[in-house]
Amino acid sequence: MATTSLNHERLQEICGSIREQLFRKGTRGLSGVARVFRQADFNRNKKLDREEFEEALSFCGLFLKSHEISFLFKNFDRDNDGNINYNELLHGIQLPLSGARLAMVQSAFKKLDKDGSSVIDVSDIAKIYDASQHPDVQEGKKTEKEIALAFIGAFESGTKDGKITFAEFQSYYEDLGSSIPSDEYFVGMMQSVWKLKPAGAKPVDSSIAKWMTILRNKAQQKTKTGKRLSLTLKSIFGFFDGDESGAVTKQEFSQALVRLGVHINKKETDQFFSFFAGSDGRISTAEFITKMELDD
Repeated sequence: MATTSLNHERLQEICGSIREQLFRKGTRGLSGVARVFRQADFNRNKKLDREEFEEALSFCGLFLKSHEISFLFKNFDRDNDGNINYNELLHGIQLPLSGARLAMVQSAFKKLDKDGSSVIDVSDIAKIYDASQHPDVQEGKKTEKEIALAFIGAFESGTKDGKITFAEFQSYYEDLGSSIPSDEYFVGMMQSVWKLKPAGAKPVDSSIAKWMTILRNKAQQKTKTGKRLSLTLKSIFGFFDGDESGAVTKQEFSQALVRLGVHINKKETDQFFSFFAGSDGRISTAEFITKMELDD
């Protein structure tokens, strides 16, 4: 029983690593990865041998250690024939929507489903969907028009009836969410795109949510097993607290980000700093840890 639990934990850790790499690359969803896997599947049996699998991962910009790939083959080679079932792997990476994510998807769909029919028109999406808030638009990777057309096209790739059920809407965000490891970032994105605001909560800017996720993951990498993540962040930021006042300046904050391997430009650093800084223009270490909402 304990072995099964450890295997599941290890599997989730590897799948989580894939999700994090997709997130850092700016990849949206698993559709592109699935397409590469299908292209590498020359005999169309929905399986890849180890060499094909590693080449497909490399083409996607995803890199795993040899023992991680061996572990995946052990779990997804159902027939013990030396091939991995990539559809089952993709299903393992794609987590179902739950909690805050599901609540935001339900809220967005309800906003579109004005007549309560549980079916919405593609044309209705175009009237409300705010492509300007999409991460790829904010980062200058794509135009608003490109994002809007791609978003609508995702629902029109199957039956082109101009109608979207909640199951289709949810499926879209399950795929998209596969490359977003942070609930905060996912929620912030939904709030921005659909102009949603949970009762009593202030929307979190999607860029800040993204930087928080990267910062949290960077700190996690530097945290030894059994050690609290908050202690890692305290020690890193404490190193730059020259006067030992329990707070850091903007310059010290910027240096701490570089120390962690978080590279953002000056404007973004100012925005991120302002998110945490108090009225004295400095960040209290204790307040920073609290606002990061660490679950350790």
